[in-house]
Amino acid sequence: MKRIFLLSALFLCNYFAEANVRLPKIFGEGMVLQRNQAIPVWGWADKGELVSVQFHDQAIVTKADKFGKWRVNLKPEAAGGPFQLSIKGNNSIVVSDVLVGEVWLCSGQSNMEWSVRLAKNAEREMREANNSLIRHFKVPNTIAKDPRDDVAGGQWIAASNETVGDFTAVGYYFARELYKE
Repeated sequence: MKRIFLLSALFLCNYFAEANVRLPKIFGEGMVLQRNQAIPVWGWADKGELVSVQFHDQAIVTKADKFGKWRVNLKPEAAGGPFQLSIKGNNSIVVSDVLVGEVWLCSGQSNMEWSVRLAKNAEREMREANNSLIRHFKVPNTIAKDPRDDVAGGQWIAASNETVGDFTAVGYYFARELYKE
């Protein structure tokens, strides 16, 4: 009897754990979405689950496919924010402090891992860095045999004198110059 109860409890826990709509890790507090282009938003839910996405003045409803994947494309937005991104299915997710602006991917070379903390004039750069409109998302290095649906971790961090030391130096200097323009 204990075995049947335990199996039933595990099944129900697994069922309800799977029932929640969820987003990739790149969708998080403080994220930046690309301006002036369609904005893709995607994630996972139960097969056939209705998912509503609200952002700024837009609202779209879609349905998760037979694999539990869903995706919408929001209309392009001008630079601005902060806004909230709301996702509703069997549960609700609210992502706050979302900006719309320039998004650049810095990747491919080991020099992208060179941090501001190690750069020339690092102390001055860190002392003067205080721009919450410049955001950084570092994807941890991982090895995978097959393509993955999501990154292994990371979070959006605004540039400040406490945080910028860990930003990619190339990416930060590029973002700072772009911001000035």
